[in-house]
Amino acid sequence: MTLNERAQKARDELFVRYDKLNALWLKAEEQLTHLHIPRPAECIYRDYEPDYREPEFRIAECLGLQKIKGKWRICYGEYALLSEPGPSDWTPITDCSAEIREEAAKHFPKLHKAVVESAEKFIPKVDSAIQHLAEALGDSANLNDLLAERAKLNGQAQ
Repeated sequence: MTLNERAQKARDELFVRYDKLNALWLKAEEQLTHLHIPRPAECIYRDYEPDYREPEFRIAECLGLQKIKGKWRICYGEYALLSEPGPSDWTPITDCSAEIREEAAKHFPKLHKAVVESAEKFIPKVDSAIQHLAEALGDSANLNDLLAERAKLNGQAQ
């Protein structure tokens, strides 16, 4: 088999696998978005020194659930650990190179955990916001009526 034939065969086999990998990433994205996540979440899955001459300078690679153009997406990002609070430029995982998609796949459980923990930590903040607004409006009886009506609209009336 010639080198060109081998290259074509490898390409054909990889493209089938890329389609499967992307389909699984989209399924993972669907699984996380069905959790109705209230805010972005991320997890660092790798950090490294890009230059041995500056050992305190480290790069972090992350998976995140981020809102991109109005839609929650699983994304990849990287940033310098000492200088930035997190990635400022997220790329949807299905738009990343095959190498990034392959490496990040084994870290999906970490992202799933980070997403759930982020939602859990958000509960007291929402409770506080409810309390502040209820106190400011001074009308808790009316709030119960609004909640009952909302439950009916959502098909959750009791």
